[in-house]
Amino acid sequence: MPIYGQDSDLAICERAEESVRQLRKSGRGTSDRTAYVTPDDIWRIDELKSLVDLIMAESNQVLNILKVKRDSHYISNMWANITHPNHRHHLHIHPNCLLSGLLYVTTPQACGPTVFEDPRPGARILEPQYTEMTPFNSSRFTVAAEKGRLLMWPSYLLHAVDAGDSASDDDRIVIAFNIMIRATIEKITARLELK
Repeated sequence: MPIYGQDSDLAICERAEESVRQLRKSGRGTSDRTAYVTPDDIWRIDELKSLVDLIMAESNQVLNILKVKRDSHYISNMWANITHPNHRHHLHIHPNCLLSGLLYVTTPQACGPTVFEDPRPGARILEPQYTEMTPFNSSRFTVAAEKGRLLMWPSYLLHAVDAGDSASDDDRIVIAFNIMIRATIEKITARLELK
């Protein structure tokens, strides 16, 4: 599964945590008994500029690795979640974008990891037995939540947050984002302009 990872400067996490907590205090975003979610335009916050610059640079590298033809790329939306470290989030995708990603901002010990699953049902038509499960033969891949870890993946990739096993009540804070391209895509039977 194509998942790209990068460890970032922990000072970026400190500034991000402060900004997210300020948003929560201001009453912007939504809350229920299990989670707080910021508005999805936090890439516009001045205090997050260094994070936005990092995301733009890293997503440019990922798009180059994938050889994606484009005029440019941009963050289409970016938001943060504050949850209990043992909170689960269902399996889902992020539609209408090319790449998705996250930055682990705070990660209490044994908090929930991010799980990725192969979205191809046909890939499981034949499931041989393995002598050992590895990332190369599994349809499921788990990434431990680690402060400062930045992940990016194709937006079609199913992902979820598994329940944690933390004895702490400290917040698990994650900033999530989506990346889109500006391009004209021309195929034999169709043309699509992404602006």
